[in-house]
Amino acid sequence: MPDSLIKQQYQSLYTLLAQYHKTPLPNDIVQQTLNFNNQLLSAIKQHPELIFAQIHLYKSSLAHTYNVAFSTCLFTALICIRNRFNETTTLQLMCAAISLFAFDAPRKTKPTTPESVAPKHQLNKAFCRMLTEYQQAVWLRGYRQVQRLECDLEQHLKHLSNTSADVTVLVIAARLTLLLHQQNSKTPLSFPNALRQILQNTPGTTQSLIEPLMSYPGTAPPGVFVMIEDGSLAVVVAVLEGSVLCFPQHSAQRPSTHTTYFSVDIEHIKRVYPAQALKQLSKMHTWWGDAWQQQVQEATTKPLSPFTQSYKMDRPPATLVAIQSQLNKPVQDIKKLSTAVAREPSFAQHLRQTATQSSRQKLPMKDIQHGLMMHGFERSGSIIMQQALLSRLNQHYFPLQHAFINFVQLRGHIASALAKAADLGIPEQACTLAYFASVGLFIHTQLKIQTQWRKADTNTYDMASLIRCVKPDQLRIHPVSMAQAWQQPRHEIVALKHYHEAHYLDENKPNASVKLAALLGLSLIIARELYFSTSPLCVQSQQYWQSASKVLKVKEQELNEIKQQAYSICHSYSPV
Repeated sequence: MPDSLIKQQYQSLYTLLAQYHKTPLPNDIVQQTLNFNNQLLSAIKQHPELIFAQIHLYKSSLAHTYNVAFSTCLFTALICIRNRFNETTTLQLMCAAISLFAFDAPRKTKPTTPESVAPKHQLNKAFCRMLTEYQQAVWLRGYRQVQRLECDLEQHLKHLSNTSADVTVLVIAARLTLLLHQQNSKTPLSFPNALRQILQNTPGTTQSLIEPLMSYPGTAPPGVFVMIEDGSLAVVVAVLEGSVLCFPQHSAQRPSTHTTYFSVDIEHIKRVYPAQALKQLSKMHTWWGDAWQQQVQEATTKPLSPFTQSYKMDRPPATLVAIQSQLNKPVQDIKKLSTAVAREPSFAQHLRQTATQSSRQKLPMKDIQHGLMMHGFERSGSIIMQQALLSRLNQHYFPLQHAFINFVQLRGHIASALAKAADLGIPEQACTLAYFASVGLFIHTQLKIQTQWRKADTNTYDMASLIRCVKPDQLRIHPVSMAQAWQQPRHEIVALKHYHEAHYLDENKPNASVKLAALLGLSLIIARELYFSTSPLCVQSQQYWQSASKVLKVKEQELNEIKQQAYSICHSYSPV
């Protein structure tokens, strides 16, 4: 029952916010908030229209604080989902949204002016210490914005030009909520007008985070009341392609010709009303109950989803599998291979671009077959594998994502140069292997909530020392399991398993696995030196450097040249 689901969410919120007013704060307040938002996010996945509609349906029977906290939390989730944020990062920001208002004393009346926020918001230092202790860095960074809620809209938003994407999303969500739910009765704002005010005051660099809201939920989101061209009223229950699905609202002054759900084109909506006060939760069943479920099942045009398709890390793309199966045949059919590549536009584009860059005259390569012939089949397979892997690693935002991508590409370039210097197979395949060796940075859950890259300066050939986190051994384990899932060659998987072991290079004959292990360790050492401008290597790292150089038969001068070339081409550096 939709009404009981919404009632349950508000009851849980009431219980949670009561904990924030206890002195001292409960030790499990962080976990309680995470649990609440975890359940809320699950509800959003199952019933996005119903849950997101609550933003625009003000519960007049509840204290203003509950309305504002819940709406800010939902707006945060919506903007994160539309911008493909990592789910762990999204949960952190939803928690921050709740805590922005959690310490406010509950009151039923709305403030009388758009920008007044009473009582005065102050940073709760005990709560900050708790978030620091539990390593909730994204949450803490967002919660610190509570101090800026006293600023007027323009002043607050102008600071976003140098602010991280996660904090920007939270600020936009909070300010949208305050614009919708904080006006006096004379000047209420509709969602399109509130969004317009945000856009007018937001720096251009951050407007890209708002842009996905244009397609969903659009200017007439679920939960808003609208006037149709014929003067009748309706409530929007879902977003369709170029139109919205509505349920009629009958009144003596504005009768409706509709008796049940109907769709209306966006251009035929005459007016979008501000958020409406809702006294009876039973309305939820009328709008999103059994009749709604039947409507969705029978309709030929399905409601748009706020979610975009995500891909599992441990499952290679089907198109990549098809390409690999063609490449693994004793004799390749270039037409069939070209057709397989063409099924994934990003693969085809990347193959043509790299082929263009490889040609002497840099002539644009428009044909997939020409790209395959330019690279050769084996090299083409590696290039496509790199693109597939990077697209998986880069599909969801988290604070350190951009820094990790820069580092991984730097390491891949160094691995490619080492393979060329050591005459060790195809350089592109070495680059791909370096990418696999780094996937732990994108899979380890705790790294999704960190905002700073803190490293250890010992054993610089080991991924476990690349960034300080709980269970650093996961940074070694994830690459192996990922490579196995993506059906990489056995000797490469062996190298991934052992390259962090210093004795492995000395105690084994320099076969393919040992050479690749040396390449992975050296590429990590060099990448760290360039990216962080590190101090001299520790004794263990120096010994590893010598052993790896010996295994690969690469001279010190060649290694220095690789460093200089990598630095000049990649331009990667640590923002820390």
